[in-house]
Amino acid sequence: MTNVTIDIGNTIISFCIFKKNKLLRHKKILKDKLDLKTLKSLKNKFFNDESVKLLISSVVPSSEKIIKDFLNDISINFFSLKDLLQKIDIKINIKKKKEIGDDRLSNIIYAKKIYKNSVIVIDFGTATTLDVLNNKGVYFGGIITPGIDLSLNVLRYRTAKLPLVKFKKTKKVLGFNTKEAIESGFFWGYCSMIEGLIKKIEMEQNDVFKIILTGGNSHYFKGIHNKVVLIDEFFTSKALNYILNEYVK
Repeated sequence: MTNVTIDIGNTIISFCIFKKNKLLRHKKILKDKLDLKTLKSLKNKFFNDESVKLLISSVVPSSEKIIKDFLNDISINFFSLKDLLQKIDIKINIKKKKEIGDDRLSNIIYAKKIYKNSVIVIDFGTATTLDVLNNKGVYFGGIITPGIDLSLNVLRYRTAKLPLVKFKKTKKVLGFNTKEAIESGFFWGYCSMIEGLIKKIEMEQNDVFKIILTGGNSHYFKGIHNKVVLIDEFFTSKALNYILNEYVK
């Protein structure tokens, strides 16, 4: 039996199909391009088997409704992550648990499965998030900062002359034209922010953490920190697949 995961983010919707723990196929679409025509084009690749197990994670209710209505119309059963949370044994030390995004919660659940405790999951999405699993295996809060692409777009469209540049890894800190200065500012600025936040978390928690990097821009940060144990763009989708295998029989 195959599993299908749908991760609905603020910018990107990721469709993945797994057999056991192996990722067989994936497709990413812009959230703003989601419509019935797009879903029909994905049907043969992701929704052609009524016996498939399917899990939806979403931080965008309007997009979630479009997808659920489509799946109901083609008689595909599905689960929402929120439907399964009562089955999942994880302690959460956060005041307003209902505010936690599905993606962040999935990441922590899977991080606990793999590494047990003392983990920081850094997800480079529309927002850059850092979520902490403490030394007792408790989800112990997190940090939300503006994402890379979001910030680049704001810089371009809220200024008169600055260009829109593509995020990239740079070797030198100093740029020698406007484009290079922005590229360096963003790459080294985010590196410094991440390094600084990890240091502050470790000081506050009096612990040393393993670091997981995920999200579309995660590969740019290879080598950023000596405690990075995993870089996986599809970590959240693999987390959803793990939840399907573990909690849906």
